[in-house]
Amino acid sequence: MARCRSGVGDDWPSRSRQRVRQVLVASQIALALVLVVSAGLLGRSFQKLRAIDPGFNPTRALTFRLGLPDREYSTRRSVVATHHAILERLAALPGVTATSASTCLPLAEEGWCYGSPLRVHGRPLPKNELPPTVAFRAVAGGYVEAMGMRLLRGHGIDRSAVERSEPIAVINQALADAYFAHEEPLGTHVSIGLDTWLTIVGIVANTPFRALGEATGTPMLYMPMSVAGGPDMPASVLAGPDVGVMSYMVRSAISPRVLLPAARRVIDSVDAKLAMAQVRTLEDILDRASAQLAFTMALIAMAASLALLLGAIGMYGAMSYVVSQRTREIGVRLALGADSARVAYMVLRQGSVVAIAGMVVGLGVALAGSRVLESLLHGVSSRDPGVFMATTLALLGVALLASWLPARRASRVDPLVALRSE
Repeated sequence: MARCRSGVGDDWPSRSRQRVRQVLVASQIALALVLVVSAGLLGRSFQKLRAIDPGFNPTRALTFRLGLPDREYSTRRSVVATHHAILERLAALPGVTATSASTCLPLAEEGWCYGSPLRVHGRPLPKNELPPTVAFRAVAGGYVEAMGMRLLRGHGIDRSAVERSEPIAVINQALADAYFAHEEPLGTHVSIGLDTWLTIVGIVANTPFRALGEATGTPMLYMPMSVAGGPDMPASVLAGPDVGVMSYMVRSAISPRVLLPAARRVIDSVDAKLAMAQVRTLEDILDRASAQLAFTMALIAMAASLALLLGAIGMYGAMSYVVSQRTREIGVRLALGADSARVAYMVLRQGSVVAIAGMVVGLGVALAGSRVLESLLHGVSSRDPGVFMATTLALLGVALLASWLPARRASRVDPLVALRSE
């Protein structure tokens, strides 16, 4: 018995080495928890972002940019006429249901989408203050139909209105809420830095301006591209948008990829020198808007998976080492009648203490550092309790599984073999 006791004491790992191993494993678990929480927050944010209603229908809609050279198309009259000719021929293609063109598309980084001072007829300008600025787009064709936007009230800007240069405008809900909260916007006359007063004829749903997840939407006004400036005015002037370069939308009942060759032939038939640029679908634009978040989420998810794997391996290795060093002690316990389940519980408890210690530290770091992600989160709190709880429980489960395997092996040790081990 004295030899057994001496053997047990000789095989027991030193406390310092054991503490170092426990600290390393706890640190791995803490790092894994921080990364898993970050990945969970970004994943939930990405899910929320993709569920946002963009205010338009992105399916089966081909888009491309088309620029008219200033030398050949020097006046607005020639520019507008050419755009109309192209839109008419595109609309005649089989399967096409709606066509339009705009100086800028939602979520697109290119195009003329700048703001301009808004004036409301009969409303005095604020003293010693600049007039409010709203974003606006010059459009041609049936823009609301081609974009698949929801028309809330009134009517949109159709092709005939553009051809007749009717001074009308369509506004989005954000502009109506911001500037016409206590009055009827339909029928109201507004101006956006031009000499022409525009009559508001419709209200459409908000669409994102530059980024998905915009909290309230950007106030936006849509006007016929033929209204800004006179017909003989240069196509690009400071008094209005540059309509020489437009973004086309072609909505069809067939795949946009199938429609593309026919669309190219239409452009060539009008002017063979014109070249389509930035050819893509509205779905591509929508996917690109969330690409940065998706890329960041993927990187952190990969790092979290690696940290989780290393943490599990570290936990398994540490507990396996403890079991190997305590084999003689375990054999003595079993020989003296100890229950195998209790032996397994002893090992599992030691692993749980290390795991919980690491998770406590990891939770503290995650709570303190989650604010770094706030600029990337949409519709999700940086301290979302659901994410923190789910990731903590998941990591605890992984740690317990990594500890359970050595604990299970310890409970099946043969006492005779264990007592003979050196």
